[in-house]
Amino acid sequence: MRFILASDIHANLPALEAFFDRIDSGDLAGLPVYFLGDYVNLGPFPEETVTLLRSYPGKVFLAGNHDRYIINERALDHNPYFGSPEGVIHCRWTRNQLSADNLAWLRALTVRHRFEAGKWTVDMIHGRHGSDEETLDETKIETDRKILYICGHTHVPRNQTVKECRIFNPGSLGKPLDRDNRAAFGVVDIEGDRADLTVVRIPYDIERAVRALDEREVPWRGGIINSLRTAIYTDEE
Repeated sequence: MRFILASDIHANLPALEAFFDRIDSGDLAGLPVYFLGDYVNLGPFPEETVTLLRSYPGKVFLAGNHDRYIINERALDHNPYFGSPEGVIHCRWTRNQLSADNLAWLRALTVRHRFEAGKWTVDMIHGRHGSDEETLDETKIETDRKILYICGHTHVPRNQTVKECRIFNPGSLGKPLDRDNRAAFGVVDIEGDRADLTVVRIPYDIERAVRALDEREVPWRGGIINSLRTAIYTDEE
């Protein structure tokens, strides 16, 4: 079995368009795509991004923590995830850009998906089980049988073996944080007891996203622009 992983798009339409251009031709054409959440926030194109995603026949669309912030106002109250009030203002800006249909689509997203492939149980989630704001802790997962844990959230690729299990993270399509500002996605190959992850990097028009952040006067944009260009996390966002 072969499939594609995409995570953490964060309202970055140029990155998403570059991704679709890459996978819709050549050796990846026709492979199923599993999306791991965080489609909105931290970017200038929330409405356009969700609309484009809804037009694509993705195999699964999971929910991420930023998607939850948009559909649940109570999730913003006293949320330690945001280092400043401007983060909450940004979430409300994002929500106000989204149509009723696109908000309904976000509300309908599931948080987990599991299936069997080869000799593996594949277990997909955005963060970790029980929290979409933390990543998988290898000391707190089942490791005595062949489980392939797939997650997003950190914006950093991960390919880890822990006893009998594996942990894969494809990195971030729309906002990488591993010092490589190219969009990242993953290709998973499973055959029998073998499971492999290839992380693919593609360039996209970062400055188009930066211009839109400025032109649309997106709250919290200073840190977002810096991290888009440098692929480094800042405490501004």
